[in-house]
Amino acid sequence: MTAMLLPLLLSVIAPASLLAPVGAQDDPPGYAPEDIWSDEYVSQIFPWGNPQDERVQFRMYHDYFTMKDRMQFLADRNPDIISFHEGLIGGINSRGNEMGSDDYEGWYYNHASPWVKITADVTGGDCNDFVGDCGNYADRPDVMFVGNHHAREWMSYTVPMLFIETLVYYYGQAGVDNDGDGLIDEDGWDGIDNDGDCLRLDASIQDYNGDGVACGPGDLGVDEDFSEQFITDLVNSREIYVIPMLNVDGNRYDREEYCGETAWENCRTSGWRKNLR
Repeated sequence: MTAMLLPLLLSVIAPASLLAPVGAQDDPPGYAPEDIWSDEYVSQIFPWGNPQDERVQFRMYHDYFTMKDRMQFLADRNPDIISFHEGLIGGINSRGNEMGSDDYEGWYYNHASPWVKITADVTGGDCNDFVGDCGNYADRPDVMFVGNHHAREWMSYTVPMLFIETLVYYYGQAGVDNDGDGLIDEDGWDGIDNDGDCLRLDASIQDYNGDGVACGPGDLGVDEDFSEQFITDLVNSREIYVIPMLNVDGNRYDREEYCGETAWENCRTSGWRKNLR
């Protein structure tokens, strides 16, 4: 007992000059990401594609052609929940005007905007001859997600593509440990570090995305282990239309003629913005 009390007694009676001020003591270092999560999560490797495919892994921007190919690929392999389309078929619109499929194409390259519909039993339900889709159900609300109104806004079609990949991959799954920490569904999508694992990181790496907010949306350990059942329920109860790149001709023009493939980082102007469709 005396041996246990001795350090405490010594600290109490020690001269003040020998005691380290509380403020001068360093906080213990936090964890490194690999101490908490799987290598795949730490490296931000998505499970739905080849780790070496930089576009599928969202380390490189899609262009019009790779985006369209990927959308078709996902639709071909998940025909129960996703259908691929380009533009509209046309017919008599709500204003009483006769429209053809070429009316929904860009005027520079003549591309139609590719889009997908996502819902359970996407080939069932009612079909719309003007739009060209089936899978229309009276009890399912419509949701539309549109990107790239302005040609130079490359990130605005990247986010819808990530949305498509996530829904299609996780549909029908449950109980996935997305971050490899041994827990399931502990940190869903709300922008908050619900399980506190980001706060366990060393303070120097808590602002992973460099936005000035530690352990905020987009940082490692925030919203990283969501509910796959939520995704399945969402697809089963909604008709989701995703048009990642509305201004396809404008985007091609921005990349190929106006500024080039690195327009987002070194274009002499702010990039081509206008509509070419």
